[in-house]
Amino acid sequence: MRLRDLIKIKKTITALGKWQVGKMPRSAFPLSKSGNRAYRLGNRRWRVVEFTVESLCFRLLINYNPLLLQYQAMLGLTQGNDTKVLASLEYHGTHGSWHVHTSCDIFDSIPAGIKRGPWITRLPSPKNYNRAGIFVIGDDAAFTRAIDFFGLDKTADSTTDAPRFPL
Repeated sequence: MRLRDLIKIKKTITALGKWQVGKMPRSAFPLSKSGNRAYRLGNRRWRVVEFTVESLCFRLLINYNPLLLQYQAMLGLTQGNDTKVLASLEYHGTHGSWHVHTSCDIFDSIPAGIKRGPWITRLPSPKNYNRAGIFVIGDDAAFTRAIDFFGLDKTADSTTDAPRFPL
């Protein structure tokens, strides 16, 4: 399966997570090659959404810092106690704008436990600076940007921690 196929297919959200600040536990988004520590976010708001597609389980780590104009929505395929990072939607106010780091290969060729490697491509290229879009501010905007980009259903059960969306 490729990322564009995954975005188009129907997904079942299994856990919406809650917005948190501070240290993220290693179990929230495990990356085995990061040593004995959790993936470090710094002083960011973060949340992990879990979903399934067929028999595959995925995690979507959404994190942002409005003061630093930084945003990241990192999609990972769960493999036992590890994660294959498939794509990372990002915004950096200091350089570039909205872009995605992803692999054009099928998921089987991506190793687990590593955030980035030579198999990753940045789209658009850093040479093709893209000013399109504005930075997200707030939990609802950060959540909406991630689920829109990765094709999750906005009408998740409102009795959970899902934000309400206008019709």
